[in-house]
Amino acid sequence: MRTIGIVLAAAGTAVVSAPIALPTLVITVGGYLIVGGTVATAVSQAAIDDSTNCEESEN
Repeated sequence: MRTIGIVLAAAGTAVVSAPIALPTLVITVGGYLIVGGTVATAVSQAAIDDSTNCEESEN
């Protein structure tokens, strides 16, 4: 999931920062790709199962 988020954010950044004039709709979709990719990456980083470290610290 993290890799998919990074790819989406990178694709959105490439669309938004393209050196040619693009239609407004394409730029808007690029912005949504950046936001969606960033959120997906953040959620996947926060959702890591860390139960093994908790068990070790209790002993």
